[in-house]
Amino acid sequence: MRRGSLKLVDVPPYQALLEAVSRAWRDVQRGRYMLRDLALISILVFTGCRIGEAMKISKSDLDFRGRAVRINQLKKRESFIRVVPVPSNLFWGIVRGYTERIASERLFRFTPRHGRNIVYGFSERYLGKRIRPHAIRHSYVIAVLKATKNLEAVRRLLGHSDHSTIKTYLDMTQEDLEEELSKIFRGV
Repeated sequence: MRRGSLKLVDVPPYQALLEAVSRAWRDVQRGRYMLRDLALISILVFTGCRIGEAMKISKSDLDFRGRAVRINQLKKRESFIRVVPVPSNLFWGIVRGYTERIASERLFRFTPRHGRNIVYGFSERYLGKRIRPHAIRHSYVIAVLKATKNLEAVRRLLGHSDHSTIKTYLDMTQEDLEEELSKIFRGV
């Protein structure tokens, strides 16, 4: 297996991620989990961005009124902005709570390595197994593909220049195809 490749078993179900964020939010309110860490996790879970992209997000990238996050993406040494809508009250509650507590414009003032360690700790605590940050991105994509069946929407949300890159995510949904076919041929 080449470095960085993910298998379907490495990708948590998106619903499990949402439930984990909800449990962590309750723990934050009880003083049992850090709001900063949950803000990072929430950005990854609700936008599908890469860890490096999440680390660059600033307060001005958060559109509370329009309920969207601007993500600055570096491609071939050029910067591109993509806007990801986030229609979740939970997300905006977490992010608002965090941004009100910090003085700096940048949301996260630590290294990407530390960000990955936050993801590892979160996943071990709330999902019962260690997952990589990119597995969260895959989970997000699979959930959007299942819900919309719209490759163009996924391409735009992820910031890919063409559909060929999305093929890897389509391979991840092979189990869904098998499930749908088994429904058709049930009893035959």
